[in-house]
Amino acid sequence: MLPPVLLFWDSVISATRNLHRWLGVSTSRTSGSGRAPPDFRRNRGITLVETVVVIAVLAVALTTVTSMLAQNTLRGAYTYDETKAIELAESIIGEIRSKRFDESSPVGGVPPCDGVSGASACTISVNLGPEAGETSNPYTRMNFDDVDDYNGVDEGSGSATGYGLLDVAGNQRSGYQNFRVQIAVSYSGNVAPRSAELTDSKKVQLTVTQPNGEALDFTFHVANY
Repeated sequence: MLPPVLLFWDSVISATRNLHRWLGVSTSRTSGSGRAPPDFRRNRGITLVETVVVIAVLAVALTTVTSMLAQNTLRGAYTYDETKAIELAESIIGEIRSKRFDESSPVGGVPPCDGVSGASACTISVNLGPEAGETSNPYTRMNFDDVDDYNGVDEGSGSATGYGLLDVAGNQRSGYQNFRVQIAVSYSGNVAPRSAELTDSKKVQLTVTQPNGEALDFTFHVANY
């Protein structure tokens, strides 16, 4: 069965031939080479309806493919940022663990700062944070020498302190322009890994916020020795 468009033109041609016969005009024609013109129905090309259908199918397919590619690109960017956030956390955790337990801890950590074993008592909870002289202007962590000096650290994009994100040498970290680091240090207390002694260990809570606003939380304990 011919498409509707071809049926229309076939009806027009038939009507024209009938009109010619009624008027006595011959409908037979030949081309300049003496040959009859080709049959329209046998040499037809793609119709308008078929063209529209093809365009519609391609539009749907391309929209689906483009959406999938966009989602994959977005997921790839999130995975990349998450990897960088973990690397950043590992760097800061290593920095904190390299410090002594407390300002009152002796070199080597023995005896522990418990006020009983021979060393001075540990810093009380309300005083956890950098001691006088350990902060500087411009801000840097280079003078931090014990774990609880990191209590209240807030660096990077959107930080309440306005400080940039620094490395251990006090330089701005490259490649982390839209990351944020927040640190809270407290005594582990009765959730300490080994005992219920208040000063047995300190709990460090590290939060790294990625550019997309998603935060990764890391918690670890540092023992009193």
